[in-house]
Formats: sequence, structure tokens, C-alpha cells
Amino acid sequence: MSEATTYETLVNILRDELTIDPARVHPDASLIGELGFDSVAFAIGLVSIEEKLGVTLEQEALIVCKTVRDVVELIETTRARAGASAE
Repeated sequence: MSEATTYETLVNILRDELTIDPARVHPDASLIGELGFDSVAFAIGLVSIEEKLGVTLEQEALIVCKTVRDVVELIETTRARAGASAE
């Protein structure tokens, strides 16, 4: 899955699971400031990301993400590590 596809899927998760208007979402959007994330949003996001993208993220790693781009990079990094350890 490409980074662009990961980003698109993440935007869909934010729209469908957290009712965030996709027009407000951009790579540098602040999760807490611009998108209004709180602890519940992080928890819902974590579960949805794992279900829809098939990666297992550490909650601590997701919580330190500041922007949408950070979340995409975390997903891609986690996916790459999982692929490397499977080899």
C-alpha cells in the first residue's frame, strides 16, 4: 500500500469513525488543535486504523503524533517493520 493510499484511508477513517469533515484534513493538520482529537478520538482512531489498514500500532506511538502526516508515517514505518520481521 502506498503512502497516498494510506493517507486516503486515514482521511476516510477520520470522516467515518470520528465525523471529521475531510475538507479540514490535510497532511499538516494538527490532530489536537485543528481536528479536535482527545483521548477518545485517539482510542477510536487506533482501533479503526488497525482494523482497516491491518497494522498494529502502539498506543504510546500514536499519542505522540502531532499531525496527520505523523500518523501516516507511523503507519508506514510500522508496516515496513512488520514486513521486515516477517522475512
